[in-house]
Amino acid sequence: MKKATIVFTALLALTSTAFAGGGEQQLLHLSGNAWEDGGFPPSNPGDGFSAVGILNAIENPIVWDTANYSYTWYVRDLVAVGETVFGSTHIADYTGGLFTIYVDLLPSNHNYGINPPNATAPSTFSDGISTYLDGFFTDFTVTFNDATASGSFVGTLNFTGGDVFPLLDDPEGWTFGSNIADVSPEGYDVELNGDVFLTLTVSVEAESWGGIKQLYR
Repeated sequence: MKKATIVFTALLALTSTAFAGGGEQQLLHLSGNAWEDGGFPPSNPGDGFSAVGILNAIENPIVWDTANYSYTWYVRDLVAVGETVFGSTHIADYTGGLFTIYVDLLPSNHNYGINPPNATAPSTFSDGISTYLDGFFTDFTVTFNDATASGSFVGTLNFTGGDVFPLLDDPEGWTFGSNIADVSPEGYDVELNGDVFLTLTVSVEAESWGGIKQLYR
C-alpha cells in the first residue's frame, strides 16, 4: 500500500504541474488616477480614456534608482468603442492606446490637480528626462460597478523601447491590470492600483504511467 501511495502522489504532482502551465512574473507596481472624456460611466463611442500616476515598485529583471530619480507614467490615446451594461455593471472596450513611463530628477514635481487635463496633469507626469519604458496596447477593457463604485481594468501591452527595454526577456504580451475605485481627486473618474506582469509558460516534460511506476521499483 505504501508503494501505491507514493506512486499516486508522484502522478498527482506531475498532473498538477502540467495543468498549472505557468505563473505570473510581476514587473511594475503602479498607482494613479484616470479620466474619460465626458466622464465615466457611461462610456460613449469616441470618448478618450487617459490615466496618469507613479511607479511604486519594480521587480527583476529591470532596475531603477529611487535615490536620484522619480518615475511617473501616462496612458493616452485610448478610444472607446462603446459599452455593454449588465444591471449596475458597465463593461467598456477601447482601441489604440499608448503607455509610457518617464524618468525625472528628484524632487518629483508630479501633481494630479483637479478636472484633468489641467495645468499639471498630464504635463508633470510626462516631462521626464528620459523614457524608462514605452509601449502600446493591443486591447483594453474597463469594468465598473455603479452600485459598489469599484471595478477593474485590464489591457495587453507590447513594449517597444526605453532605458530598460533591453533587460526584458520578452517585450510582447504583458498585462496591465488594476483595481479601480471612485475615490479620485475632483474631476477624475477613478483611482487605480495595479501591476504590469507577464504570464510565464512552464515547460513540463511528459512522462508515461509506466515510466513513473518504474521509478519506485
